[in-house]
Amino acid sequence: MAEGGRRGVGVDGRAARWVGHREKRRAEIVTAALSAIVQHGPWVSTERIADRAGVSRPQLYRHFADADDLHDAIARRVAELFAAEVVPALTRPSGSPRQIIGRVVGTFVSWMVDNASLYDYMVVRAAGLAPGRRGQAADLRVQVADRLRELLGGYMRLLGAHPAPADLAAFGVAGMVESATVRWLAVPGALDEARLVRRLTSAVWALLDDVLREAGIELDPDVPLPELPE
Repeated sequence: MAEGGRRGVGVDGRAARWVGHREKRRAEIVTAALSAIVQHGPWVSTERIADRAGVSRPQLYRHFADADDLHDAIARRVAELFAAEVVPALTRPSGSPRQIIGRVVGTFVSWMVDNASLYDYMVVRAAGLAPGRRGQAADLRVQVADRLRELLGGYMRLLGAHPAPADLAAFGVAGMVESATVRWLAVPGALDEARLVRRLTSAVWALLDDVLREAGIELDPDVPLPELPE
């Protein structure tokens, strides 16, 4: 019995090592895919991804169930990279409304400028999903809007107002900044990145100022806000 138990442990150990190796290899392939997307654009082929990963296409599918599994893994990794950059700017910020908005908008725009092909890849993937399925781009948009809602709602509570208006305002801000940045990347015109950030910061403040005034709150955009409670 003891021997059999030892054999079972050995088998489990080998299985665990295989799972660990498989996850490691999947991660390596996803990293290679990100490089391929940056080089060849969001419509990069599976063959190019396999070539960048140093494997044949059939070998690629030893680590992924099918093309959808591979593409979903890549889109998830792009979403993780975006969240790692942008979400901290929404976590317990400090300063005046204009400073806070400027940092958040600047971080978002900067990431989009540096990773436009990766963002486009998420959007391309979402376009091919079955009806009713939401892609990583939409999930990420909701995640950012939820953080904005929590932040704005927290300040509204702190300043003595009901936080309900924060919901629509947060989703409106998230959508406006995203769509305006995507348009600017396609048609920059005379705007450089710094001027885009300033214009979007002003537009976001105008929207939030209107929401706050409706709730009976008047703020100077250049006066530091009180700290939010834990």
